[in-house]
Amino acid sequence: MGGLTSAIQPQIISSYLPITIFKEEYRISHYPFPFDRTSSDDELLKFTSSILQCFRRLEVKSKKSLDLDPDFCQQQLIELAKWGTLAYQRFFRDEEARQLLTDQLQMTANPIPAPTFVSSSIPFPWEVLYQGKEHNDPQREMFWGFCYTPARILTPKRDISRHAKEHNLPLDMLFCIHQTLSQSHEQEWPAIRKLIAVTKQDNCCLLNLSGGRSQVKDGESLLQYLNTASHNMLHFACHCKPKEAEIDTLLISILLDDLEETITTDLPVIELSAFTFDLVRGQFQRNPLIFLNACQSAGGGDQVRKTLNLPEMFVQQGAASIIATACPVPDLFAAAFAKQFYTFFLEQRMPVGQALRETRLYFLEKHHNPLGLAYGLYSPAHYRLAQSPMMEGVA
Repeated sequence: MGGLTSAIQPQIISSYLPITIFKEEYRISHYPFPFDRTSSDDELLKFTSSILQCFRRLEVKSKKSLDLDPDFCQQQLIELAKWGTLAYQRFFRDEEARQLLTDQLQMTANPIPAPTFVSSSIPFPWEVLYQGKEHNDPQREMFWGFCYTPARILTPKRDISRHAKEHNLPLDMLFCIHQTLSQSHEQEWPAIRKLIAVTKQDNCCLLNLSGGRSQVKDGESLLQYLNTASHNMLHFACHCKPKEAEIDTLLISILLDDLEETITTDLPVIELSAFTFDLVRGQFQRNPLIFLNACQSAGGGDQVRKTLNLPEMFVQQGAASIIATACPVPDLFAAAFAKQFYTFFLEQRMPVGQALRETRLYFLEKHHNPLGLAYGLYSPAHYRLAQSPMMEGVA
């Protein structure tokens, strides 16, 4: 696997703070703390629906404009801070645990700390955790998603050192889209293609029936293609909704070569669900970065979709890093968010966790829009773009 020869630097290791969740206890680093009477799942699920309702209000307002009214933004931050405070206090009930957590995070100010939740079961928007004392006057630096680089590891038995450290070169992206998303056609795809195509070796293509994609006709054949293709980036600008048994499913259009004709033509839609990964065995060839820029692509809060969700399926298939959303995100916001993220990750070469954090802050500061807290990371936060050969002697 290309790009994985360099070791994790000591300063990156120091920024990684594992919070490992077991059935009866959780551990901050290697220090154990017991759960109180109810399980961690039950505690956090009480707050997830309220957080998603707040995200829903932000989603509705973001359909027409990226810019939100500052007063409305403040109201939603207050609401998010309330539930983030309750979740923080309930999950880290033990005073010693909260003090240890504070001390550990303050020890790793540079690079930005990465509290990393190691668990295969709990789907919670950790970015909303609020560590401040007064939620009615929320400070942005008290939200974990604005202050730190939270991450999730869905494979608890896998050592952190075995996760990919660098994104291999050259860049090769497959861009999957749903034809009804106009902003993805007009803004997201052109901007990302421009960021990808830096050298002659880099490649960025749409999911259509040209080349090796000519046999793609459904979710199974798409996954079979992905298992043999050379893509190391998969971007999904599409819809995601629960299908049979509440299993999350991506809805993707098979495009024509001509994008203008695509918009006015009724195209076939293929479904890529969590079930598909059980039907098609295999592994990705180049351990891709996957961006699920779709409606609620991180899975729902019910019991079934906690264990069969798309990020976990992509991890098992060999994805190196995954970004997914905790709620539906409107086309306008999703396209702009993706463009800004790739600017930070590819152009400014930030680690993936920092690129996500900076993108959230960008929309909060520039547009008074905190909807970026709905985007979560499913890999170590230090994963970054590999250094090109011509730059190796510069650093």
